[in-house]
Amino acid sequence: MDFWSDPQEEVQVPATAATLVLTPTVTVADLPADATIVRAIAMFKFRMVENTYVDVNALDGGTVGDTSQVIQVKETAAGAYVDAINFGDNQFTLASETREGGDILVGSINIVAQVNGNGNYTFQWKMRKAAFDFINFNDCAVGLKIWYSV
Repeated sequence: MDFWSDPQEEVQVPATAATLVLTPTVTVADLPADATIVRAIAMFKFRMVENTYVDVNALDGGTVGDTSQVIQVKETAAGAYVDAINFGDNQFTLASETREGGDILVGSINIVAQVNGNGNYTFQWKMRKAAFDFINFNDCAVGLKIWYSV
């Protein structure tokens, strides 16, 4: 089953590393009471990506174990953030002052230790950073894809 957040108008990636909580949360509901989650992955969808800088721009730095840019997820009330979607250095390389159509990033990390049943889940983009100000992701949503057995 897939579960999605409501849309967020913009996620801005500055040239100075900063963590941003992505809003709103994802609500997982309607899993059977006897369901056992066997795999859960995170998703980040955006309609458009934009480089506002006057030259080529890209993400600055890839994911390095819990210290650099990564999208993380946690159970809202009691969880601890875990890595869910990794980024590569120079990902989203964009020409000067341009906009491109969006896509969906699907994480490869099984986050079942954190996403373990019905509830609310919060996402953050830890230490997001562009080479130059700014890369903007427009009309964004985060989601969870869950495989379970009963």
